Amino acid sequence: MVPAEGIPTVVAAAEIKNNDAAVEQPTLTEETAKKIVTQVKHYFGDANLNHDNYMRKVVGENDGWVDFATLSRFNRLRQLMGILPAAADEANKKTDRFGRNSNKKQQQRPAPVPEAYVRLLATTVKDGVAETDEIEINEDATALKRKTEFVPSDAWFANTVHVKGLPYGVETSDLIDLLTEHFGKYGDVKLLRLRRNPKTKAFKGNFLVEFAASEDAEKTAKTEDLEYQGSKLEPALLPAYHDEKLAADEFIQPELRKPGGTYPSFEEWCTAHGKVPPALKGDGKKGAAAAQSKSTEIEQIPGVLVRFTGVSGDVEFPALKEAFAAVGPVKFVDFEKGSSEGIVRFREPVAAKVIEGNPDGIKIGDDVVLTLVEVDAEAEKAFYERANAATASTRQNNNNKRQGGGGHRGGNRQHKRARH
Repeated sequence: MVPAEGIPTVVAAAEIKNNDAAVEQPTLTEETAKKIVTQVKHYFGDANLNHDNYMRKVVGENDGWVDFATLSRFNRLRQLMGILPAAADEANKKTDRFGRNSNKKQQQRPAPVPEAYVRLLATTVKDGVAETDEIEINEDATALKRKTEFVPSDAWFANTVHVKGLPYGVETSDLIDLLTEHFGKYGDVKLLRLRRNPKTKAFKGNFLVEFAASEDAEKTAKTEDLEYQGSKLEPALLPAYHDEKLAADEFIQPELRKPGGTYPSFEEWCTAHGKVPPALKGDGKKGAAAAQSKSTEIEQIPGVLVRFTGVSGDVEFPALKEAFAAVGPVKFVDFEKGSSEGIVRFREPVAAKVIEGNPDGIKIGDDVVLTLVEVDAEAEKAFYERANAATASTRQNNNNKRQGGGGHRGGNRQHKRARH
């Protein structure tokens, strides 16, 4: 069984107090002890560390040693050990019908973690960890660490299935365990992550299932009539789901991003699409002014530009977009109708690979062959100047339209965002 995922919710270190006198010495059932050991091993495992920035930071300090006092502050372990939530915890959990915290103005500190529970955690893990496990415990049983250094892997992307179809905002404390067990019928599940609303943290009804083998992921993605407790589920391989959203020019949330890819922040994406970021909405003229003041400059990433020559005849943007989309993930094409050359910008630094992989150029139709060459510094500078000007112009046009001004269209340069 794969334990709960995600960045651990913790309480402040100062909240671990020596108040054993007021706490009855805690005990655990055998089943709960096993869950705690499994959960701790999960925190230190490769699958979790590939995504958990907090744990990567923790294991990267103090020569890899993590003390049990720190672990005892993780919300999931507190739940398993039976640390009852104080009134502050209950107040902080209250949400409205949209899953938003309804008590934001009165956020309180969570309940303290008694030292008796820290010792209980240490004893439980020490007794449950085997010699063959990835983690080791120090002599006085106050800390633990990985036996080997963590090395990030990109294999998870191809082994993951994106699933949607569960009710929005409906989540139980054992949902991850239940879903993991359910999908365990299709293969060895390494990690299950719930997708959440970035602002409210409410469960979106979608989740990611990472399998140990890509074959199991592919089999699951092709499963028809997949259901869970009466809800019809829609599975898809994560790479395919990612590419579908990319082709639709939608914002790619961090948990969906391809390893090694480059993506705009949400604010940058909103700006490029002439939209006001949600954080600035509802703030009237002040918000609009703040949005306008944000930089619209496109990030200059090395290795994403390729210059092409040899355009002739009636070749236009759609044909160019289709040709380049066949060799790499196209961001947009800078091409002026009637010109014999232009520049394509890819979403990832694949320029050298594209040029080397197509020494004879790229053919369009029967008569046109595009020659691919590297973009020199001067041409790169000119490209980004045009791209930034086009982005600013598009945003201004969209603002004018919303205000009833109609907007201005000028020139024939086809600087378009590729949809592939």
